Amino acid sequence: MKRIAIITIIVLLILAVAVGTVIIFILVSPNLDKKDNIGYVYSTGESFLTNLKDGSHYVKADILIEVADKEVLKVLEQNNYKIRDQIIEILGNIDQEEIKDKDFKKNLRNTLK
Repeated sequence: MKRIAIITIIVLLILAVAVGTVIIFILVSPNLDKKDNIGYVYSTGESFLTNLKDGSHYVKADILIEVADKEVLKVLEQNNYKIRDQIIEILGNIDQEEIKDKDFKKNLRNTLK
């Protein structure tokens, strides 16, 4: 009797996992077809490594810029040194407390825009 109960529980668990997998697949699949049309992604080059405002800590960041137009991409490439300089200045004016903020990435993204 114990053996039948264990087998029944195992079968029910397998069935629950299978049904859950199918439901997740059905719910997630439509969202995969709705890909965002980003356009072009521009890399600013190597990672940024700079001291924070307090001077005793540093930050390392990789920054990518999304643009819709190929011409804008060319302008970014031509002005990469200016872009990198501005990003380093912005990162250098951040203090450690700002990084601890839960909205730090969102705030940094808005600042860089």
